[in-house]
Amino acid sequence: MKIIYSCFGGAHSSIVTASIHMGYLPVDRVATKEEILSVPFYDKAANSEIGIPFHMGVDQQCRAIYIMGMGHSRDFYTEMLYAFYNDMMYSNKKDVIFINVTSLLNNYTRLGGFMSRRLNIVGLGRPLTVYGIQRNYRFFTELVKNVEQTIN
Repeated sequence: MKIIYSCFGGAHSSIVTASIHMGYLPVDRVATKEEILSVPFYDKAANSEIGIPFHMGVDQQCRAIYIMGMGHSRDFYTEMLYAFYNDMMYSNKKDVIFINVTSLLNNYTRLGGFMSRRLNIVGLGRPLTVYGIQRNYRFFTELVKNVEQTIN
């Protein structure tokens, strides 16, 4: 089974959610700024990487965990990937789960992401993304818990 956590740019919310799933970030408390900034791929995605799934690792149940930015083309990329797995890989649609984490964002993270990734004002944008993630961190952990309960 493959789990793909997706968001708009693939740089913040999907990274944090996949990192919680993988055990890189805590479930029982809000992650520190240092913990968030140390996870693989955090605030690193380029616009050219939209639509490309990146492998984060394998969870404890041997499921492959991916992150992916979908930009304004969420429906297109979702259907394309399902078609790829169904037609090319002779796989079942249930073998791939897409989880949209965009709804977990707040305006701090949105503004910080725009500043960091689009305007290249990383010194101001990145800390703002972390602040926003920390404010909504409980929603990220709840989502991961729900995903794990649903697929087990």
